[in-house]
Amino acid sequence: MADTPKYGAIAALRGARQQPSDMPSSSSGPLLPAKPPKPQGKRSDPDWKQYSILLKKESHKQASLVLRQKYDGTDLSDLMQALLEHWLQTEK
Repeated sequence: MADTPKYGAIAALRGARQQPSDMPSSSSGPLLPAKPPKPQGKRSDPDWKQYSILLKKESHKQASLVLRQKYDGTDLSDLMQALLEHWLQTEK
């Protein structure tokens, strides 16, 4: 079938794509600095475990908004952890 004009054009295009291009390879260009490693997330930290809790939608929405506006980098899990630790201290 590749001998027919219809499929011959497709075969020619495929052959042109597989030939090495004139573009320089990445190894011949300047070396880029290595990216710094990503900070470890809570999911891969063995000290953290994901739990499911039920919260009212509006409370969650308002808390997330306040955290974004006032506490850069603090997420809802950090807030919940701090509140839970404070509560545990008061229960002792």
